[in-house]
Amino acid sequence: MRKALLGTVVLAALMSMGCKKQVPNDIVQKSLKGALRSHAPATTSAMCGAKVRGLSNATITVTSKNKDNTGVAHVRGSPWLAPGTPPFCEGDVEFRYTSTSKTTGGRRRTTTTTWYLEHVKLVGVQTPGVANVTADEDPDGDDDDD
Repeated sequence: MRKALLGTVVLAALMSMGCKKQVPNDIVQKSLKGALRSHAPATTSAMCGAKVRGLSNATITVTSKNKDNTGVAHVRGSPWLAPGTPPFCEGDVEFRYTSTSKTTGGRRRTTTTTWYLEHVKLVGVQTPGVANVTADEDPDGDDDDD
């Protein structure tokens, strides 16, 4: 009983201090993959060195994440519907997320957080034969729940 009360007090203290949630890696990977598939053509074209519609089979590795829900991810994927492009495109992108939270329920309260990918910026290109250029865009892609 005492442990449960202590846990509730600690949880209430954290919530009252404005403890900010950090975007989970799986959300970053899933939403960046979706955005780079079809919602960020300037970024994928700059990464591939040719006009492409997006990346298929992209692998996303989160390399750094900040407390303000920004960070950098390494991306590698195949260009989609683009003849004459390299077999794969690779680069580093900065990302920025925002979120909203909704609490429902009476005694058993449930909080649902929805994450939004707000911004993507290409900061490095590792595709062989492609010059390092930047692309900066706000994808209108999917949102994900945590």
